[in-house]
Amino acid sequence: MSPGGLPGQSRQSRPVGRYVPARGIYTESARLQRLGWLRSITRLGLDSLQHTQLDAGKLTGNVEGFVGAVEIPVGVAGPLLFRGENVQGEVYAPMATTEGALVSSATRGALAVTMAGGVSTRAVSQAMTRAPVFAFSRLSAAGRFASAIPQHLGDLRTAVRQVSNHAELVSIEPVVLGRTVHLRFRYTTGDAAGQNMTTACTWHACQWILEQRHLVGDGELESFIVEGNTSGDKKASSQAMGEGRGIRVSADCLLPGGIVERVLKTTPDELVRGYQHIAAGAVHSGVLGSNANTANMVAAIFTATGQDIACVHESSVGQFILERTPDGVYASMTLPGLAVGTVGGGTHLPTQHELLESMGCTGRGSAARLAEIIAGFALALDLSTVSAAVSGQFASAHERLGRNRPVRWFQLDELDAQFFESALGHSAMPGVKVTGVETVHIPMGPSVLSELTSRTVKKAVGLFPMQLRVDHDDAEQKLDVMVKVKPTDREVIKMAGLAAALCGGPVATHYRRFDQRLGFVGCDVRELALYEQTDTRFTSLVPKQYRTYRDDRREAYVIVMECLGGMARMDTSDQALGWSRRHLEIALRDLGQLHSVWYGKESALRRMPWIGHVPNAGDMVEMRDLWLALADHSAQEFPEVVDGHHHDRLVSFIGTIDRWWPRIEAMPRTLAHNDFNPRNLAIRADGRLCAYDWELATLHIPQHDLAELLCTALEPADINATTVEELSEVHRRSLETHARTVIDRDRWKTGYRLALRDLAVNRFGLYFVAHTVRHYGFLEQWWRNLWALIDLAEAKAAGEIS
Repeated sequence: MSPGGLPGQSRQSRPVGRYVPARGIYTESARLQRLGWLRSITRLGLDSLQHTQLDAGKLTGNVEGFVGAVEIPVGVAGPLLFRGENVQGEVYAPMATTEGALVSSATRGALAVTMAGGVSTRAVSQAMTRAPVFAFSRLSAAGRFASAIPQHLGDLRTAVRQVSNHAELVSIEPVVLGRTVHLRFRYTTGDAAGQNMTTACTWHACQWILEQRHLVGDGELESFIVEGNTSGDKKASSQAMGEGRGIRVSADCLLPGGIVERVLKTTPDELVRGYQHIAAGAVHSGVLGSNANTANMVAAIFTATGQDIACVHESSVGQFILERTPDGVYASMTLPGLAVGTVGGGTHLPTQHELLESMGCTGRGSAARLAEIIAGFALALDLSTVSAAVSGQFASAHERLGRNRPVRWFQLDELDAQFFESALGHSAMPGVKVTGVETVHIPMGPSVLSELTSRTVKKAVGLFPMQLRVDHDDAEQKLDVMVKVKPTDREVIKMAGLAAALCGGPVATHYRRFDQRLGFVGCDVRELALYEQTDTRFTSLVPKQYRTYRDDRREAYVIVMECLGGMARMDTSDQALGWSRRHLEIALRDLGQLHSVWYGKESALRRMPWIGHVPNAGDMVEMRDLWLALADHSAQEFPEVVDGHHHDRLVSFIGTIDRWWPRIEAMPRTLAHNDFNPRNLAIRADGRLCAYDWELATLHIPQHDLAELLCTALEPADINATTVEELSEVHRRSLETHARTVIDRDRWKTGYRLALRDLAVNRFGLYFVAHTVRHYGFLEQWWRNLWALIDLAEAKAAGEIS
């Protein structure tokens, strides 16, 4: 082979373009040079690598050929209360991960342990091993070498100290395999993980050995390798599990049965029984140790704090133990080989160092503290994970909407000129020519349903504003449109189920029982069908429609409509309050017009193929378990919002639902928007309502939409008997006028009062489920308004207010 090249190749003909430029140079200009070269090789923009906060000059020893950095989301789990040897008090753990539900699960486990009095932790020992191998010509020479080496432990310690002040050689164990001898050097390494340190120390010690002729013999040593693979470096091994490699650390806690049931959503018996099945499965499959989820916690904290990520494999070997106690459950976690450090490696990088600081893991003796924190949170995560598995939450929480058949999903690149020419041709623009399509960016508040689905399904769903250049009637103009690509109802149901699963326990269980009756079935096609109506009482109060596109085989449900702009109270999102009296009167006046389209036509509406499941009294009674689970969950998870008084009232409403829901079913009903709140409403400049997002529309009493608007848009100061009655009358009289009928005023008030109860039991219970996984800033005020309105209505019905 010619020097530096391939066989038969001269140095002059070496393909320079294939080699990374500026190798060994740690400067920003060298990084950019390498990045430019990579762009030319890959023919990609690689824009995400252009900027980095890392200082190239400080990465010597961390990476070669540096071109950029990968950003990994960091979440914070906790607090977890520690009562350990090296850590006391509440600690929050940074977790770098892209796996949804992981941080929430760790936090749930931490909550349970903290409520039970905290976790006890102890770093038992520390050891880092390196195992060079010496190959001799004969077994006899190997045996003499193995017998002699332990007598020179003091000499080897002296050699090690010449390399490092931190590594201390504890022992050397010779292992003879035929004519080879593996020497297992065992060190303590202070606050460093020690892999690189012990490699350097061992190399230097081996050089001393090689110089001792009486040890290696005269010509009997054939070869030497600094690591012969008996140390278990970056590999899970039974040897490391038994003897430890890195920090051996343990954590344990006692969980009372009430906390297991309330927080982990299972029972002590179910939890321990399920763990026994999991542990038996691990033994049968030859797994080292027995745990549920240790690797996730180790990997997340390792990544966040600059540890050697390749050591996750060996560091995740853990022994998780659950035992039934008279009062609950005893839990422990032992990690025998946690290869962690708080100095060296990537721990000096800015973000990683700050995250170590956030846990108090810098300074002398902090490696043991970090090990105890990892063990404590690993215990918390395993508790939560096993609980989720035995209670049925785990599978649903990780459901990925698999398909048994390939689907050629609708793609955004199909929104081309031809598609929009067809759309505009459907809307009284015959002969239109679309000459350009451009995506525009408009800040929008996502709906609860689309937000639950868009992050999980592997296709484009959501709102996509576009600007079209069109030629029509010999004139060129620009037209703004909004394209809404909807998920299937199955995807919405499963993603709502994901939120329910994360709540755990009865919420998860009863959601699965009744998920076909919560209004989501048909939500993909319902809005398309509604927007195809021609009744001007409806079309004048919704966005202008250009086209709907439906292809069930491709799971494509697309709406092309006007891009709303220049409107009052548009997409108020988390600032939903602030609707003036005038805005509310407009909305309720026009709501009466919308309701008049289907008012008194219940039989016809039921026959519509898109209406989906219609709520009824029988369902509401049968679903009591779900309503109670939602009420309990809301009060347990958000006690600062849902106080004991509200919870008791909810339970009372649920307990008597068989008496008051049949009265709702007996009243005249119509097509209710069923999501009639300021997130889905606007007021046009000409003083008309514009209502959108009709996917949850259903057959219900008209007062349902009235009640929802009042509790989501009224300012708290305006919630009084006079204002509420006057606004209610605006709606009732408008419906009377447009439906050309007479509506009894007292019966109307009763319907409104019962609609408020229905919202509290049903809609707001589901809101709090979504609130568990994604904070909704509007929810707390909406909830308070709802109960202020309920109190007014109930007092009025009881004759306490004239």
